[in-house]
Amino acid sequence: MNNANRRRAPNCRRVACRTTESDRTSSRLLANDIQRLAIEYRDWRLAKQQVQMKLNYSEKHIRVFLLYLAKGGYYCQLGRSEGLAECTTMMYLHTVAAFFHDTAARQE
Repeated sequence: MNNANRRRAPNCRRVACRTTESDRTSSRLLANDIQRLAIEYRDWRLAKQQVQMKLNYSEKHIRVFLLYLAKGGYYCQLGRSEGLAECTTMMYLHTVAAFFHDTAARQE
């Protein structure tokens, strides 16, 4: 069969692992606390980096950061568990760490 006539396979979509563990167990924060952090992070990103994010994306950034703090591990482990590429996970962690650093520096 000629390779030119074969259709390409559809792109694969990453599917995140599911867990029944609550946010309270892993990070000692309630869902409302995480959402409040996500709102502050979204506002900070708009003010500092001129990036406008939807709330669900900022919440995902915060959750990945909290999982990194709570469970440790490597970028690749977090990325696989959340359905993200390793470099995307690294970018999320670094931007959220910059947010916390900037917020702590303003409080001093």
